[in-house]
Amino acid sequence: MPEKVVFVVGDNLATRSNSVDLVSLSEFAASLKGELISEPFPVVIPGQGIEDYEREIVRSKLRQHGLPESILKDIPLPELLYHSEVHKRKPENVLIAGLRKVEDDLFKATLRISDRQEMVLDHTTGSHVTAMVITEAVRQISLAVGERYLLAPSGRAHRFILNSLQTTFHKFLLPLPAQLEYSVQEVSQKGPNRLRFRGRCDLVQAGVVAASGSMDMVVMEEERADRIEAERIRETTRALAEL
Repeated sequence: MPEKVVFVVGDNLATRSNSVDLVSLSEFAASLKGELISEPFPVVIPGQGIEDYEREIVRSKLRQHGLPESILKDIPLPELLYHSEVHKRKPENVLIAGLRKVEDDLFKATLRISDRQEMVLDHTTGSHVTAMVITEAVRQISLAVGERYLLAPSGRAHRFILNSLQTTFHKFLLPLPAQLEYSVQEVSQKGPNRLRFRGRCDLVQAGVVAASGSMDMVVMEEERADRIEAERIRETTRALAEL
């Protein structure tokens, strides 16, 4: 293990780290003026929020201070999933990358949080990943497994509807590398474009489960979902009008 390791994360993901081991991008840039100038140089490892754009900022700052760019450990970023699987239009809001099937009912992926992710920008507490972001990651991997592995191709529009959600937090999940392990626990197929499934997701960091979540979802044809929604609108607006 190198003598000194520094993890650098996005500014919005480390508002109060109070640590020399985990620093924000801005804190890292400021520290180059002094403590990192002398050898032996630390190994700089990118954490959450340090994507290709931010990595180039780190390299630029190192060059500016006459430091070798090689001290930045350039860990490859797994590919983010697409809108069709996680149902997010903006790539910075996608939290799941590198989804793969490892066993019949077990899937793994990498947690990848942008410093511009919508819930990071509007809800930050200290230097851990917030419950809102973790819950959204559980939702996204549930959708992705359903879309890619459970739903049979039919060519017809469909909609995922959440029946229940439960999340448990065991330890602070830090804005550092983390993996997701998703297991399908129950599937009830009711046609090519109609199913109900339940699964559990563990968020694992440094070999320890930091948080877990389970979701129960129904997938139905969009036309049917629209009819149910329209009927609910009629019932509710009439009931409220009578009040």
